[in-house]
Amino acid sequence: MPLIATPISHLFENEHCGEEISNVSDCLEVRQRSLDSELPKQWLFHIDIDITLKWDDEIRDYLQQAFMKKPELKLATFQATRCCQDELIENGLFQLSGKVYSDQDMLDHAKENTRWLREVLSDDVKIGLENNNYYPTPAYDIVTDGVFITKLINQSNLYLLLDIAHAMVTAHNQQITYQDYIMSLPLDNLIQLHICKPLLPVGKTAQDAHDEPNTEMINEVIRLISEFPQIKYLTVEFYKDKDVLVKSLNSIRSRL
Repeated sequence: MPLIATPISHLFENEHCGEEISNVSDCLEVRQRSLDSELPKQWLFHIDIDITLKWDDEIRDYLQQAFMKKPELKLATFQATRCCQDELIENGLFQLSGKVYSDQDMLDHAKENTRWLREVLSDDVKIGLENNNYYPTPAYDIVTDGVFITKLINQSNLYLLLDIAHAMVTAHNQQITYQDYIMSLPLDNLIQLHICKPLLPVGKTAQDAHDEPNTEMINEVIRLISEFPQIKYLTVEFYKDKDVLVKSLNSIRSRL
């Protein structure tokens, strides 16, 4: 049965709230904002760094120092958010900035970065990639394409962190079905699910709203677990209210 791995968010800043959330979680997912946390069972590390971009010594030094702080680590997951080197955000969306990469450029960067990660991580730490949202700017070209994600994961021997809301947003914004989109992903490599409810307005751009998972979302989680029993971790990405988060975690556990 998959383990519930909850992100260490701002909700943990209140010690009582953090303890209550930890008590209904099997393990925790550290984020960059919570690197200094000393809570037990920080088995996952989700990192807002693109594995598809060219890493310099500053990024590698940062990661090496971060990994040293998390001796219990079992899974490190990365992103592929944009097809350009620089990070330029306008109205909440990435815009093309800096060097623009081809699909082969990004595949090569991922191979190089993964080789380095395997040199600095323990042999038993797995490495994964999260699928990103697609939004209608050129910065999201290539990186959200299922064929590209499959090539990236297979060529670098990575695991897939399936963010269900990201997949729903991508399908909505590209005007394809959610089922068609996720079937283009390398689901045999699934190791983790990120779970929250997106905003999918008819005729408008979908957004990753990080709302409380509803029954439809939890049903999809159960379906995926049934079809892909190798899934090891479930992570609810809801940060707006501790009590609602605890209720969601308990609801998922009862369904499991």
